Amino acid sequence: MNRREFLTRAGAATAAVAGLPYAASAFGPTKPDGSKSRVVVVRDDALAQNSPDPKRVRELLDEAGRALAGDARSADAWARWFKPDDRVSIKVNCLGFSTSPVVAVALAEAIGSAGVAPERIILWDRSDRELKASGHTLRTSGKGVRCFGTDALASRGGEGYASQIATSGAIGSLYSRIVTDETTALASAAILKDHNLAGLTGCLKNFYGAIHNPNKYHENGCDPFIADVCAHPHIRGRLRIALCDATRSQYDGGPPSRPDRQWAYGGILLATDPVALDRVALEILEGKRAAAKMKTLAEEKRPVRYLASAEARGLGTADLERIEVIGIGKPWRDVE
Repeated sequence: MNRREFLTRAGAATAAVAGLPYAASAFGPTKPDGSKSRVVVVRDDALAQNSPDPKRVRELLDEAGRALAGDARSADAWARWFKPDDRVSIKVNCLGFSTSPVVAVALAEAIGSAGVAPERIILWDRSDRELKASGHTLRTSGKGVRCFGTDALASRGGEGYASQIATSGAIGSLYSRIVTDETTALASAAILKDHNLAGLTGCLKNFYGAIHNPNKYHENGCDPFIADVCAHPHIRGRLRIALCDATRSQYDGGPPSRPDRQWAYGGILLATDPVALDRVALEILEGKRAAAKMKTLAEEKRPVRYLASAEARGLGTADLERIEVIGIGKPWRDVE
């Protein structure tokens, strides 16, 4: 038994003793009736602009929400996932090539249409510095959606992280107090980009920014660690919606920003199943790499391993044959 296998088995045993078995997530991506997980990909020329119009982004996001929920009214769609008494936190990705602030704010506004007061919504990542550098406007109090990093809660101790180690599978980490103290409902607002070790940064990898020690969990393509971070109830018990910003995407050289390896895909992906969403994102990423006459991620010896582990932990569907992709606008497989 190698070190990774030992950690995985020992961690799973610890989780079971702690009452944290690998089971279906609270938001229900696992479908015992055999129906497919749904991922909506909305594309529009407006999303491909360097500075997309916020009003148009919100309109397209609402259209995606209606298609995902099957509701005629946008507010009814978002109300399926969020309630007025929720305290919602939206995890953005500010490491290197970052989630667009316009997309993140549009998601906050969409959630607000379900009756959630703006002051009960937080846009967040690891630090105030990273958020500010990525174009987000910091706000810790007052009217409107708040925006701050985990480090903004450092006065509570642990540099803004919880005081108790949480175990899940092969990981043992302190989670951000934004998750443990401030949140009843989570959204992942990731960005579609290549990752030099995991192969893909998507909605699940985004939550590496929720723990204090992600540097410890990068061997073997970050597998099974990405899945284990998200399998803990701090994440799986709160995650309601998964969004991937693909307005502009990066197909190589990530996670740092490489403008020469970015392209205007002009899309937003939306799902309640983060594994299915990441699987569709991977298909887009590999499609672009093929169009650029590059090797597949597997050929570069960095296949996306974590999707199978996430499916095994009941976090969602990794099999493309069991995923229903609803395309709005330009065909979602068209990567040119």
